[in-house]
Amino acid sequence: MTTLLRITCFILSVVAVPSCALLHDPRFERVVRVQALADPSFRGRNPRWNEELRARIEAASVYFEREFEIRFVTVNAAAWPERERIASTAGLMVKLKQEFPAQKNDGAFDLIVAFTAEPLSRYLPTGRPRADRIGDCRVGLGNYVIATVSGIFRNVPEHPDLNYDTVALIHELAHLFGAEHVQDTASIMHESFDYRSAFDMKNRSVILKNRNCPFAK
Repeated sequence: MTTLLRITCFILSVVAVPSCALLHDPRFERVVRVQALADPSFRGRNPRWNEELRARIEAASVYFEREFEIRFVTVNAAAWPERERIASTAGLMVKLKQEFPAQKNDGAFDLIVAFTAEPLSRYLPTGRPRADRIGDCRVGLGNYVIATVSGIFRNVPEHPDLNYDTVALIHELAHLFGAEHVQDTASIMHESFDYRSAFDMKNRSVILKNRNCPFAK
């Protein structure tokens, strides 16, 4: 797999695709390739939704790069679902797994993050951002995240605004690497994390332990 990726990157470098270099940046212990998706509600609120998708992933990545040497690189940003609006993050997750089954992933990306701007209540189970599983090395890391959006994203490069949306995305991405909910109210892994911006020591250790685990198939 590593050899194939290197060959692919060499070919891409010949045609001047700069993002390929990010997949082998020696500054990071792990690089995760992301397929980012925007549902109709997300696309309808910002004509530059493609750029916003990438900026949101980048904001979460800056945090993970600093704390865990994990970099998230958006290799593709696309519209999904095309027209159907689904007013439930649980419903979106079901449809996402049906239409993008992990076992049929051709290796172009490791993870899918789908964004929705539906007017959902984060206090109800149907409106909470979610990951498909708590990952570990035995069964593999998680493959899917549903991220909710509450407003237009405004970000300063290298210094992302840790607003609720960004913290929620960080929280769900951490689940993929094995982080679990804790009772520590100061931790970003508390179920009601709001604007917390630090991990508890237990979950920090878990993420570092699982950092290089394979993604599940």
